[in-house]
Amino acid sequence: MLRAEELVHFDRFLATPGGSKDVRNLLMQLHPRLHECRAEAGEIIAHEGDTGSFFVVVVQGWIALTKVMDGGETAIFDLMLDGDASLIAAGRGSRLPYSVEALSDVRFFMFNDKMIDGPEPEAASLRRYMRTANTALLARTSELLLRIGHGNAETRVAYALIELFLRLEAIGRTNGFQFHIPMTQRQLGQFTGLSNVHVCRTLRRFCRKNLVKTEGRTDIEITDIHSICALAGVDLDDLRDEILPRLAV
Repeated sequence: MLRAEELVHFDRFLATPGGSKDVRNLLMQLHPRLHECRAEAGEIIAHEGDTGSFFVVVVQGWIALTKVMDGGETAIFDLMLDGDASLIAAGRGSRLPYSVEALSDVRFFMFNDKMIDGPEPEAASLRRYMRTANTALLARTSELLLRIGHGNAETRVAYALIELFLRLEAIGRTNGFQFHIPMTQRQLGQFTGLSNVHVCRTLRRFCRKNLVKTEGRTDIEITDIHSICALAGVDLDDLRDEILPRLAV
């Protein structure tokens, strides 16, 4: 168990979920009974419609939260990266409202509400972690939905690139404005509400205008960050503060 002074350090770490490489060690200190799970790229961790209620915290890798429409089309409404956490259904016996899919090989914790209930300091810190992570998820979702609802293809793709860049930057997964995303153009379309054809054409247009460079479809370099931000309709620093919220300690 963590001592009081260590819990203060943990609260500071909670300021940016995903902002520390020590997420596994810190969570294990909070709850030694946590068991690390693993999934391979493409594996469905939990299916929409299943019965259950649990939390997921990503240790390393990419997880997509997806829904399937009546016509069979799949939408990705959030991406979880290192340190991100989400409540998968609320309440015992609930049906899962979406599926949880590994986009890359992933390590993660799954635990139920018993781990965060109670008056113990460890449970309180874990609840704060989940609240902060949920705030980040809501901020990301609202920004993405705004672009999907009112933006054209260029706006949607530009926003997706900016969001992923900022989140990867926060966990040390960028090199300047270069970063890797383990997503196909079809999956990027599922995230932005576009067809893979629209995503392909938009990325090609960005490349022709020297706004981005792509390699192997998954390696991205934003070469004109100001123009991409303008297309996305965001201020880089403001968006960073919004989707990577910090706790007041």
